[in-house]
Amino acid sequence: MVTLAEERLRAAQGRIGASWLARGDAIVIGGIVLRDAQREAAARVSALLDAWRGCLLADDVGRGKTFVALAVSRRWARGLVVVPAGLADTWRLAMARAEIAWPLVTHESLSRGHRPGFHPDGVIVDESHHFRNPSTQRYSMLAEIVAHAELLLLSATPIQNSVADLAAQLALFLGAAVVGREGERLAPFVVRVQGDDAGLGLPVLDAPRWLPAAADDSDVLRAILDLPPPPRALDAGDAGVLRTITLVRAWASSRAALQATLARRRRTAVAMEQSVHAGRMPTTAELRAWHGAGDDAVQLGFAELLVAQGHGASDAHERSALMVAISSEHAALDRLASLLRRRHDVDHARAAALAEIVRAHRGARVLAFTELASTARGYHALLRYLPGVGLLTASGATIASGRITRRELLERFAPVAQGVGEAPPRERVTLLISTDLLSEGVNLQDAAVVVHLDLPWNPARLAQRVGRIRRPHGAARVSSYLVAPPAGAELLLDVERRLRGKLRDAERTIGRSVQVVPTLTLAGAISAPVRGGTAGRRRATEARLRAWRDRGGRVSDPLPLTAAAASRHAGWIAVLGNGELIAALDGQVGTDAGLVDRASAAADGPALEVDAVELERACVSIARHLERRRLLDDCGLRELVSPAAGVVLRQASSRIRAAPRHQRVQCAALAARLREVFARPCSLGTERALDRLVNADGAVSAVAWLEQVLAVAEVSRHSRAHPADAASAVEAIVLFGP
Repeated sequence: MVTLAEERLRAAQGRIGASWLARGDAIVIGGIVLRDAQREAAARVSALLDAWRGCLLADDVGRGKTFVALAVSRRWARGLVVVPAGLADTWRLAMARAEIAWPLVTHESLSRGHRPGFHPDGVIVDESHHFRNPSTQRYSMLAEIVAHAELLLLSATPIQNSVADLAAQLALFLGAAVVGREGERLAPFVVRVQGDDAGLGLPVLDAPRWLPAAADDSDVLRAILDLPPPPRALDAGDAGVLRTITLVRAWASSRAALQATLARRRRTAVAMEQSVHAGRMPTTAELRAWHGAGDDAVQLGFAELLVAQGHGASDAHERSALMVAISSEHAALDRLASLLRRRHDVDHARAAALAEIVRAHRGARVLAFTELASTARGYHALLRYLPGVGLLTASGATIASGRITRRELLERFAPVAQGVGEAPPRERVTLLISTDLLSEGVNLQDAAVVVHLDLPWNPARLAQRVGRIRRPHGAARVSSYLVAPPAGAELLLDVERRLRGKLRDAERTIGRSVQVVPTLTLAGAISAPVRGGTAGRRRATEARLRAWRDRGGRVSDPLPLTAAAASRHAGWIAVLGNGELIAALDGQVGTDAGLVDRASAAADGPALEVDAVELERACVSIARHLERRRLLDDCGLRELVSPAAGVVLRQASSRIRAAPRHQRVQCAALAARLREVFARPCSLGTERALDRLVNADGAVSAVAWLEQVLAVAEVSRHSRAHPADAASAVEAIVLFGP
């Protein structure tokens, strides 16, 4: 028989779980009904937009981020969608299904300096990891566009190489204050819902497997590393290390890629040699023009015509030194070419392994990815004897009978995903070899196997590749393979260790994605996946609160629901009216993810009767914590105060002191409003606009200048609710202790 204390505990736990997960009622947009995990994501995104005017939705590929974003975007009057050009048609189709029609601009158009002809109040940015470099034109353009708008970033892989990638994206709405922060302090602005794959219709993902290296090619790698520094163009820096890295990447990808890279390097040496013989020193741009006829063409040696006047070698000593470097380059490349001729071509064994995968998965479509077009062409040349082989690079699409359009190739390979009928058997493409041109934004769920022909230096690319085929209503199971670099176990272990290191940084901050790097059985086990970090604790809390919600009981008590549980620790956990969790454990009170996780675990014990004195103490602690947070906000001591605020306020003080006496009262009132605005973070676009005002001509009056600053800084305040302003009433609280 269930006791009253047990009923109250279930009810309180259920209320905490339901409020935090924000499952809510069904959400329907057009012909789309959001699933449970998508509704949770939409609710958490909306809460972050209310609080911070921005967030990043980082759910895995195939979980419906597009429709979650469109559902949330209904809160806006003038929405805008920013996507890569290759995804424009996909988003137009999604908006048509959702019966939402926002204007669309591409990443590429922002890079060219184009901007929409209106000021949106909300912006969705798909594949937001393309905006991780603040020095680019596209980043600056986006910062200006979203200065006055809410911003919803979408990326399954926001951390490409380091946590700095995530900080740069979040800075678009939080400002420069987040730059340089560690991952745990960025995680609260990221939404990642770990839901039921089967419920979303996602295929089962088999553990990835290595394809062993065909032969140990380490001596070739050592020869590459022993190459001398290459001769340099007139305006070139010391690019020797970069050129060596390029050769190593090509070697790890395929023999075909290595030979193509060596051929380009040899042509550069020939171009420089002929230029020096003609008494000229070519620039980097002129060397590119020399090769303009294409990678496989031989440029005739008319250096006098190709190299601009005025670039002559300064003296005989300089020409002599350069000719020595060129001769050394030729000799080293000759030695490496001779070594390659003596060594077995590992590409044949790699191609045979890919053919074996096709045979092992008979009837399934196979998608093989590589970073380099020369590798893709090499595999295609070796496997053309197989039926149904296609090739796709930036240069175009090819099948056995010749060139076709990209659309035709995708329709033959993935007719269901492209919305067309199955082609006749003789025209079907069952093995598609592609560069990473297809690794983002294209649905290819007709396929069931992904093969990584090389290991990208950016491990996020692995997940993006798998995500092309692991989508709802695709194959029941998805398999993936990685072709190992042709080296000994020690080097291979190091390559994998580097990939895992980058993945570990991402997992600590945003959570575990699909498994993309297998355990390296060739050289021993690698360290286990990361369990800790903010993302790991949040997943544990989410699983526990979902169980509370699902088993939650009902009582007729008014809010707040109160209950108690037995634990060897003392404390409590509560949920506020805005769905925020706050907890206390062994004297520590706060909303930190680790504290909340430990408190929720402690509150999961057997039911006890509520102690009225302890309940009163808990309520006082909550009130004090919220009041302390409000005071910090009111004093402008927020953790994310804009760094531009100090600069602006110092100049405001200087201008007020220099203002006429009759204007100082008005100036003081404007400055007070400005301090109130700066108690909350500014978007990066707003900060940059403020910088321009700070550096503007000082002839304008103090009153006019302060009004201009307020017009820039006081952005959409009516739609900007801070967490401290949200509903702070306690909805449910569970005490725990001995």
